[in-house]
Amino acid sequence: MQIQTRKISAAPKAFEVCAHGLRLKGELYAKERGLFCLEAKLEGEIELICDRSGEAFMQAIDEALVLYISDGFWDTQSQRFEAFDVIECFDGFIDLDSILQSEIESIKLDYHYKGEYHGSAKETSQ
Repeated sequence: MQIQTRKISAAPKAFEVCAHGLRLKGELYAKERGLFCLEAKLEGEIELICDRSGEAFMQAIDEALVLYISDGFWDTQSQRFEAFDVIECFDGFIDLDSILQSEIESIKLDYHYKGEYHGSAKETSQ
């Protein structure tokens, strides 16, 4: 799902995207000109590989996300609020599917141990 940045106002716009057993559901709104805020919840189950045993296991995910997105380059020197990472988009669209895929890849790249998870996710027993 892509949303044109010029159609995003200060009034929150609801969205929901799903992929690989996870759902990203929340709101997107303009924080200031050219900067947008995505507040969402990432939830569902994802298959991970245990770094200790090499076994696949299902992990429940339930995380709140706050992401900032700029329309074009983000000048870190001009920040007027707390330091944070900003996702830059360059074509006038915010690609929510791409953001969800990026979050999935980030989870998969972490270290995982069957029976223990160090993030805010809740483990699913098998």
